[in-house]
Amino acid sequence: MVENSGIYSEAEMALILAAERLFAERGIEGVALRQVNQAARHKNMSAAHYHFGSRDGLVEAVLMHRLPILDQRRRALLAEKSEGRDLRFYVRAFIMPLIEELQPRPEGNHYLRFVQQYERYRESYDFVRRITPASVEIYASIERLLADLPPSIRRMRVGSLINLVHSVLATVEGRLERAEVSVADLDLIAANAIDMIVSALRSKPSKETQAILSGQ
Repeated sequence: MVENSGIYSEAEMALILAAERLFAERGIEGVALRQVNQAARHKNMSAAHYHFGSRDGLVEAVLMHRLPILDQRRRALLAEKSEGRDLRFYVRAFIMPLIEELQPRPEGNHYLRFVQQYERYRESYDFVRRITPASVEIYASIERLLADLPPSIRRMRVGSLINLVHSVLATVEGRLERAEVSVADLDLIAANAIDMIVSALRSKPSKETQAILSGQ
């Protein structure tokens, strides 16, 4: 049974899942609404336009289907008791719900590759931030824990964290589809990704980076 976020009809869900897959595989700008209709097996070739208005409306529907649930998982991780709310705590809260997105689903797994395409398609993340308050809290907490770094470097590192994690896990998603890795590998992939990201966030700016900052 296909997971439904509860706000879409069966017909709309068919379009959303078809769009997610096609956008992930071909890029958002490379997919026409008629192709989504065909992939969703709609006889009405105007179905996607009727339900979502435009390509952007359909993109937002894919995000609304996945992101609120993902953000709830992050909220639950933030609520867990911890000896210290350090960088690892917040990076783990960011990454683990995405790892859960890699568990096999009847409709297939395309969300991480869709997100990677979305980051190329849309420069503004205002819509995503509005519907993911727990994620925004994680970003702010990580930036706060990097207070010893210059503000511009902190902002760059949080942005790079998001893009890097999505890129790494989108690659894993594709490798899972091709059976190059298995679900049994996900625990190690997650632990290694957390180690890598925490180390990168903590690293001191090099002399070259400091010189560039001094010259600004």
